[in-house]
Amino acid sequence: MSLLFRTFVLVLAGALSLPAAARSCYVSADTSGVVPPPVVTEKCFEYHGVDDEKAIDWVCSDSEAVENSRRELRDSCPAGHFGVCSAPMTAETLANERATGTRADNGTLPTTVAKDARIITYNYHASDRGQARIDCESAGGEWSQ
Repeated sequence: MSLLFRTFVLVLAGALSLPAAARSCYVSADTSGVVPPPVVTEKCFEYHGVDDEKAIDWVCSDSEAVENSRRELRDSCPAGHFGVCSAPMTAETLANERATGTRADNGTLPTTVAKDARIITYNYHASDRGQARIDCESAGGEWSQ
């Protein structure tokens, strides 16, 4: 790993640990039920570089779409996370925060989302922290602690 890349990661991690001015969505998943429990059971995500400020309101209020989870709109994500995933924002991410890194057939991001838009997910509780990182990175995200 180059020194420049390490410096970038440290600066990014420091910036991500500051309270964000953007609105956020705090999600907690109920691990009981017939559905297999998610790896991350408590997280908060924010959209950065998205022009439509109401996008987070819409995806966070659509709690009926995800059974066994509660979503709460907040001014910012709280401190106390064990890891942060920063991933490219796509049109699919606006409907489902787990759909990071999705590309069009030609390998480009959909044109309806700004090229530099990101979804930042703060992870608080997980059944397997290592798997949370693997899931982030395999979906095209960058992990920091």
